[in-house]
Amino acid sequence: MAVDRRNILSLLAGRVFGGRVLSGAGLSGGLLAVLTGKAHAADAGTLYLNAYATAGAEPSFGVAALDRTGKVLFTTATPGRAHGIMPRPGMAEAAVFARRPGRWFQTLSLADGTPGPVVRAPDDRRFTGHGDYSADGRTLFVAEDDVPREEGAIGIYDATDNYRRIGAIPTHGLGPHELILMRDGTTLAVANGGVITHPDTGRAKLNLDSMDSSLTYVEAATGKLLDKVRLPEEHANLGMRHIALLDDGGIAFGVQDERPIGKLQPLTGAHRPGGGAIRLFDTPEDVLSRMQGYIGSVASDGRTVAASSPMGGIIGLWDASSGAWLGSTALADGCGLAPNGEGYLATSGLGVIEPVSTNAEAGPERKAPAFRWDNHLTRRVA
Repeated sequence: MAVDRRNILSLLAGRVFGGRVLSGAGLSGGLLAVLTGKAHAADAGTLYLNAYATAGAEPSFGVAALDRTGKVLFTTATPGRAHGIMPRPGMAEAAVFARRPGRWFQTLSLADGTPGPVVRAPDDRRFTGHGDYSADGRTLFVAEDDVPREEGAIGIYDATDNYRRIGAIPTHGLGPHELILMRDGTTLAVANGGVITHPDTGRAKLNLDSMDSSLTYVEAATGKLLDKVRLPEEHANLGMRHIALLDDGGIAFGVQDERPIGKLQPLTGAHRPGGGAIRLFDTPEDVLSRMQGYIGSVASDGRTVAASSPMGGIIGLWDASSGAWLGSTALADGCGLAPNGEGYLATSGLGVIEPVSTNAEAGPERKAPAFRWDNHLTRRVA
């Protein structure tokens, strides 16, 4: 696998950004779970969760739990193609969100994969692929489109009462996608892509000429807008899509080019609420060209920020504090990213599960040909 070694050697004093093509060894337990439906109990430690489609002309959909080596521990079927997954704090449970425009989310046990209730969207709402829990795990916040009003909203569900819907608050933006609870435990950060869609037209983008992307910070208890920022006007064609928490109290973000204007543009950056303008990360032009205006997932391990471009088959790495470019590694159709303590674990639509690290000895790698891993990999620490 191609690695941008020179850049990283110079920046990391002899340590490289590693990665190798995976082998198919050691997959029998995970594949057996898919083929027979039998779940394997997970270890008490860290889990990684990724939505998948099975290979073949008529795929089935579900969520798999992986250990830190990429071994499949169990699988759970879902009502359709899933997207984001969020573990519930203090509980061996996670919420799985349908790919947008979504009509459902579902919970599952993280002990053995037993499915929980499927919750349907109200008739006038569509879920947009992501959500997050309150710090105490009692409330689930779900990103959604308010279809009649053509506005972004956050559905609020009581996780202690079979996920009964108890209200909604605005995102103060258009076309929300990913939302996360900030480290203060009271603020929701929302990446508003700025694009309006409608159930009658599926994923068709209806307002590209007037799209209005933003990053908003919303008080979870009241829905009050605390801060709102946009990209500079020359980048107004870029839609905020994915975000990740940073150790300094801010967030990193990745964008997608919704209305190409014929020039290369930065696709990643960071912002702190109340901290003024957005900071855009440095990226070499050849990498931006390869990324084709598309970031599919963003993650941070505290020191660094990683962002994947499945369209370009490349994962980039930046310094979280300065935004300096650290290097890249190739992963065909790679999108899922989550910290693993030594860097990141990455997954791809071709069934690859690969460590991405500044350590040349990246550890065991796997390939699960029965799985087409979907966009997002989520880490759950017990």
